[in-house]
Amino acid sequence: MTAKTLTARSTWDWDLARDNLKDRATTASAGPVRLQAEPLLRRTESGELRQSVRVRAGRPLTHAGVRTESGTPLPVEILPAPDGLRLLVPEVTRPETVIVELPGGPVSLTLEPVRRWDIHLVHHSHLDIGYTDPQGRVLAEHLSYLDSTLDLVQETDDWPDDARFRWSVESLWSFEQWCANRPVAAVADMVDRVRQGRIELTALPFNLHTETCSTDELHELLRTAYDLRRRHGVDIPVAMQTDVPGAVGGLVDVLAANRVRYLSVAHNWAGRSVPHLTGGQDVPRLFWWQAPSGRRVLVWSTDTPHGLAYMEGSVLGFDASYDMVDDLLPAYLTALATRPYPYDGSAFGFPVPDAPLHRPPYPWDILHLRVQGRFGDNAPPRRIIAETVRRWNAEWAFPRLRLSRNEDFFTEAERRYGDRLPSFTGSWNDWWADGIGSAARPLQLVRRAQAAVADAQTVSTLAGLRGAPGSATDTADARAAYLNASLFDEHTWGAADPWTHGDDHTHSGDEQWHWKYHTALAAHDDAERLLTRATSRLAGTLSRDTALYVVNTAAHPRTGVVTAFLPESRIPIETPLSVVDPRTGKTLPAEETPQLNPTHREAGRFLHVAVDDVPPLGLVRLDLRATATPQAPAAPPDGSVLENDELRVEVDLAGASIRSILDKRTGTELVNADATAGFNAYVYDRYATAGGINHQSSKTEATANLALLASRGTARPAALVDAGRTAVRQWLTYESVAPGADWVRTTLTLRTGTGVLEIENRLAKPATMTKESAFFAFPFALADPVVRIDATATVNGTDQPQVPGGATHMQAVRHWIGLHAGDVGAAWVTVDAPLVQLGAIVVPYAPFPVSTPSHEPGTVYSWVHNNLWDTNFPSSQALEMTFRYRVAATASDGPDATSAFAARVATDATSPLIAVPASTGDTGSALTLSDDRVQVVGLTTPAPGQVLVRLRSVASVAVDCTLTLGFPADAAWTATYLAETVSALEPHDAKVTVTVPAFATTAVLLTVPTNQE
Repeated sequence: MTAKTLTARSTWDWDLARDNLKDRATTASAGPVRLQAEPLLRRTESGELRQSVRVRAGRPLTHAGVRTESGTPLPVEILPAPDGLRLLVPEVTRPETVIVELPGGPVSLTLEPVRRWDIHLVHHSHLDIGYTDPQGRVLAEHLSYLDSTLDLVQETDDWPDDARFRWSVESLWSFEQWCANRPVAAVADMVDRVRQGRIELTALPFNLHTETCSTDELHELLRTAYDLRRRHGVDIPVAMQTDVPGAVGGLVDVLAANRVRYLSVAHNWAGRSVPHLTGGQDVPRLFWWQAPSGRRVLVWSTDTPHGLAYMEGSVLGFDASYDMVDDLLPAYLTALATRPYPYDGSAFGFPVPDAPLHRPPYPWDILHLRVQGRFGDNAPPRRIIAETVRRWNAEWAFPRLRLSRNEDFFTEAERRYGDRLPSFTGSWNDWWADGIGSAARPLQLVRRAQAAVADAQTVSTLAGLRGAPGSATDTADARAAYLNASLFDEHTWGAADPWTHGDDHTHSGDEQWHWKYHTALAAHDDAERLLTRATSRLAGTLSRDTALYVVNTAAHPRTGVVTAFLPESRIPIETPLSVVDPRTGKTLPAEETPQLNPTHREAGRFLHVAVDDVPPLGLVRLDLRATATPQAPAAPPDGSVLENDELRVEVDLAGASIRSILDKRTGTELVNADATAGFNAYVYDRYATAGGINHQSSKTEATANLALLASRGTARPAALVDAGRTAVRQWLTYESVAPGADWVRTTLTLRTGTGVLEIENRLAKPATMTKESAFFAFPFALADPVVRIDATATVNGTDQPQVPGGATHMQAVRHWIGLHAGDVGAAWVTVDAPLVQLGAIVVPYAPFPVSTPSHEPGTVYSWVHNNLWDTNFPSSQALEMTFRYRVAATASDGPDATSAFAARVATDATSPLIAVPASTGDTGSALTLSDDRVQVVGLTTPAPGQVLVRLRSVASVAVDCTLTLGFPADAAWTATYLAETVSALEPHDAKVTVTVPAFATTAVLLTVPTNQE
């Protein structure tokens, strides 16, 4: 995302940035003349090494001399330069002061021993799927680039090894698409070049906001790399993550589990990123990133102040000319080796900090340098990089340039310095995560797809265990849903100018957004179809018998309400029904509701049944019976209060919020009555910044006086518009007029037999280019709680370490937050809106000053939408949609127990009980777990005769978890989520025990008799 990059000024002046780089490398000066002791060594014909002194006078010079301080002349070779000259003098082995005799007089200069740099130039193209052009055009170009790489590789076969053309495929999906659209012979040639080390494949399909991925989706990203390794025998030990400034800590576990040892990141600080204010200066460029599980990857990090992240080679001229590299590379290396960052804040998205940086200069003699073929995203491969390397190495002994691969760099760097590098643990919170709030509705669709595709595979596997064929097919077909979800999660959410309506280039905003939105729709529809197919397979043949099964796709017993649609073709609409649980013979509480759109949807009705103790990963049969009379309606709730045996909830209509939530079981009041905002109160912020100006938000600084906060409003007093009570639920609905919205309608629901408050906030708003944000506030009355946060494939928390330099003012949540204080744990669950700000609301412009009166440790602000970005993300959004939440409390002995409780509440919300109409079949559980801190993310069928159990732990320590099987298994292994076996396990008495590392994932692969799947 650099086509129109931010600057600290009002213009985009790379010449100024380069001049400043040369100034920062200046070693001595006299008036307008600047001298630099360059880190260059040239070998003479006699084998001696000479080091270079660059004299910049603003005009060509023809003569100069060098002598020692005592007056002894030194041998000098003079090389011409456009702005002065270059002096080659004998190499020094210790600091020595010399006198340079120039036409304007002598200048004293200290020569230092020259570092023997090995510079690995990694030539790649940063894939923005969109941004610079409509997505179809971009993808076509990237396939063409791979054609060109084969040409350039062949052309340079007889060149010196370091100069031979090499190419790193940043995004493996483009390679996969190329293979699918090129002749078999060309693919074989390409794979041969991969084996030769001339073309490098990297493990991730494209660059993503990893925090938007589900846990299983994050693993599925490695599917193509896994398949290529199996098909062609090529190892892919490197991943690249470009542009996006941050990633979830779970990425480390996923990469390491799939044989990826190295990660090359390039963090673009555009979009209001200020890592130097959150400890980023403490993170060196080369370090170990470790997960709480102990797994780790070696990371190379580049970012904006090192050369606009992945544009660092282009800033130095590698895409332009040898002369430009000759002029700038020595200055860059000098600044890199002597200053915290090589560049200052004059031309990049790196504001000059108020306090001095305490970051040490780069210490090592090996360097990774990304090179694009042009100064821009989606740039082509170019011969000029190889030509520059060939010429440079013919001229200079050091630095030694190599057109290289990530793997070559990492292997050598690890060999030299691996045991001397620091290690950091936790998530590296993404500074761009706020952008996902610009597309609330399609993001909701993808989050539903992520849950549905996991449930579909689980239901299909359960069907296979009962003898139904086709489970492996369903698992394979799930990949289309995963791919579309991931294409939405990919980091390019719009054009460079997203508000535009053109048909090409960066101003094709509408067209690019239509393509992007389609991936969310496709993911959702594919996943729902797959779930419908799986439930149909489980049912076997639909029957006119009046029975249904309730399926629990979670690994814990569940009590809750299941919803079944009863088509009129099966049971006449006018027939009153009762529901009987054959396990007890009791009639269950039930409620009927009509079809939502009867003219245009299937004729029938919905039946909602409260059912107890549905076994984990199992089924319960319920019998439907005709009754003589329908159930009489129950009395509605009393006033503004909901109450059952577990909870008492009171609404404050004047404040359009919840006054009280009393958990009767623990005696805990969950609402902080003294908080800034009421519980579930709507808060709307409008900002004094303009839209439709590329990267404007990145150039805007928030001040302590909060001048950018143009206004803040809350909902007006609410009116109670609906209330009711049935055998399975009671509810209240109230509606408000609110700033930034047409209306806000809230429905609070208590279900029979559960201590969970369900909150549905339906919001209607128009589109606007005015910069805005909306929140719902959840102030919990827990004093200084430990806060644990559900993140993709890991758990974050206020008691857990994070990689320094990540965003601290906001983060994205998968589905739950657990708050623990004393002996009480509270669960907050979000189904649809992932972004949160904890404790306070900030003005969302660097340096993110707090805009609420105080910091409240127990308050969660759900950030439901915004339009802050001026590039790459939608500039406005209109919507009418529902944001769903759940709140509950429990007695708890610690944060791990609270996390397990919150995870269960979240599962009930995101993967509800499933009704399957059928007349025959076994009931019971297919699988139970011995530790409730371990979850089953899903079951899959990798191949006929196999069952894969995908596990995830929310515990802060390793857990030995025993799986008790409800089906026969011949053998078991620990495995990856992609079913690659790791080590054998010993099933005993239908039990298998596996160690699940802290906050991590693992899987168990089981082989089952061939009459089962």
